[in-house]
Amino acid sequence: MNDIAQDLNRHKLKSHIKELMSKNFGPEMYPELKKVGGLANAMNNEFERLGSLLRVVNDETIRKLPMTYARVENASKFSQIYIAAKEKLYLPDFWRDGACLAHGATDNISDLIKAIDYWLNQDISTQDLALQFSFVNPSDKAVHFDNNKEIEYAWNNLATEDDDKGLKEFIDVASKNEVLNKLFPFTSLYTLCFSKCTGYPYDSTGLPNVTMIDNRNFCLPGGLPENEKIQHENLSSKGRLYLVTIDRTQIIGKGDANEALKMVMDNLPNDIGPARKGIAMG
Repeated sequence: MNDIAQDLNRHKLKSHIKELMSKNFGPEMYPELKKVGGLANAMNNEFERLGSLLRVVNDETIRKLPMTYARVENASKFSQIYIAAKEKLYLPDFWRDGACLAHGATDNISDLIKAIDYWLNQDISTQDLALQFSFVNPSDKAVHFDNNKEIEYAWNNLATEDDDKGLKEFIDVASKNEVLNKLFPFTSLYTLCFSKCTGYPYDSTGLPNVTMIDNRNFCLPGGLPENEKIQHENLSSKGRLYLVTIDRTQIIGKGDANEALKMVMDNLPNDIGPARKGIAMG
């Protein structure tokens, strides 16, 4: 499972916008945008021609972005659209319930609008979208989210990833726990987190987090007294140890994988249940 920042492509978005604003970007490649004053206007014109009621989101946040970004949404689905800098390409993504399930690339704005309208207005799977529009490429996780297997997929994905975060021993025992394995797991930096929903923004406030103790500086404020105490302990005697925190500010304790699992279970809300499909409420 990718980190939150990777899942949202924040770095990719910032880099993309920077590239679009570089000297390499030539508006002459997009005369249809230049003619009407930007991507949003061009897309809205195409929606109108198609007879669709969809329109580009128009709010203060969107207006602060360059003319080369747009967002269209309907209920629990949305698409973001960027444009390429070095060749003429419209680059949409396709989200449902807080998960990005596909990307696309086309040089035809009419085809772009038809794909977005189909995705947002029809009750279809990501595979249905890709079959209808050849320029759409579903992600590896899409079929699992389409089939309501996203929690199982997330745990399996964590179990088969390289152990660069040092979490494998804990993941092995946690994935067998009948309570934890029904929550949606994700990593943030070097910390394993649990969510009560399957999409971003995740609902993990107040739930325990687990970090290999060698990576504790990535999950705790440096000035926290408990953290300073841990810094001076001999941590090698028990092998791989894990630090259990809540909201990465309150230390619950430390221990091996099984001990950490017990601490996590002891600090879950009494009414915890399987993660719901969708995003955090409020």
